[in-house]
Amino acid sequence: MVAFQTLGELSTYLDSRDAIIDVADPGIPLTDFGTSLVDEAAILRNQPSIRKVTGFIARHVSTVPLHVFQRLDDTDRQRVTDHDLALVMREPRPRVTAVRFWRDVMMDYLIHDRWCLVWNYERDGRLTLTRIPARRMKFKADGIGQIVEVRVTQADGTIVSIDPEQCILDVGYSTRSGANGISPIETLHDLLAESAEAVKYRRSVWQNGARIPQVVKRPAEAKPWGKDGRSRFLRGLEAFRKGGGKEGAWLLLEDGMELGEAASFRPRDTLDLDGRKLTDIEVANAYHVPPELIGAREGTYSNVEAFRQMLYGDVLGPWLVAIEQALNTQLVPQVSAPEDRLYVEYAVEAKMRGSFLEQAKVGQTVVGAPTFTRNEWRARMNLPRIDGGDELITPLNVLTGGQASPTDVEGRPEE
Repeated sequence: MVAFQTLGELSTYLDSRDAIIDVADPGIPLTDFGTSLVDEAAILRNQPSIRKVTGFIARHVSTVPLHVFQRLDDTDRQRVTDHDLALVMREPRPRVTAVRFWRDVMMDYLIHDRWCLVWNYERDGRLTLTRIPARRMKFKADGIGQIVEVRVTQADGTIVSIDPEQCILDVGYSTRSGANGISPIETLHDLLAESAEAVKYRRSVWQNGARIPQVVKRPAEAKPWGKDGRSRFLRGLEAFRKGGGKEGAWLLLEDGMELGEAASFRPRDTLDLDGRKLTDIEVANAYHVPPELIGAREGTYSNVEAFRQMLYGDVLGPWLVAIEQALNTQLVPQVSAPEDRLYVEYAVEAKMRGSFLEQAKVGQTVVGAPTFTRNEWRARMNLPRIDGGDELITPLNVLTGGQASPTDVEGRPEE
């Protein structure tokens, strides 16, 4: 019999025999046990409120594109699209989209209060970013809380140390020793546990409560049951239950029996919807998201529209700024020269653009004239081009060429 003390020994044994087998995730090493008081993965899987709020934030943050700019002077800048930094922002790893990559990074940040990326140049000279899952890594800090080591647990259970200089990382505030942050789920743990117990109770009520509001009444003066008479009658009733074979058929009662109304519970008596909404609201508030944006609280058109306007400012702005600053202080100096004066910035304006009608109104107000040629508009309407339609028309009542209005015609005879 072969025995193994660690997953590393098992992995070596399997490799020596060319065996292909999936080794379970070793999880958190015992040396790091205690840095988290809750099972974040289980809560994310079982708590709809956590999944709803964190998914909302991660989805919106990950869809904001990251652009690279060169600072020309204090008032001018130019977008850079061909630098290694710009290429890695568009595609962090081969065949991995930026949305998927940054969504996973944000989920690490939201669930574990820390995230870590490793930057590296591949053999072909391409700059790539590798995400280290938060569940597999821990930060080691010195006496004043500065991160001096990133400890990563591999699939075989061994621990690898990574120099923080090779990483882009960020972590939230922690009152414990070390620097691994405090997951918001820990703060919400008691509330989520209460919600889980309420769900169990409501499910138990649904399972044990009467499914039909009727009972079979047998008169007291009826002749006594014969041998096995009561058991035979109950077995007959079982045929009318689910899977009995007579669901929905007529129920034949014995002489003197009748159906009566039963006081059955109503779904609203369990306060199911109220409990779900309350949990959604508490979780949304913990992540500083207006409950109206995730549908946890009913709002009017005006205040929901106002919340949407502040979505990429007060709501998601702090997350965006945190990632921007981490990239600009930890990655940009490593892959570009100081004289390049490059920096990374979220293109928030791409997400804050209004509808086409709003853009058209604002554009015409700012420019003071139409912003489309006739052929450009016909192309949007799937119509063919016309001759002379490539010139931008300027209305005669617009102040251009020294004329303030159509009545200012040169050479007009005086009346």
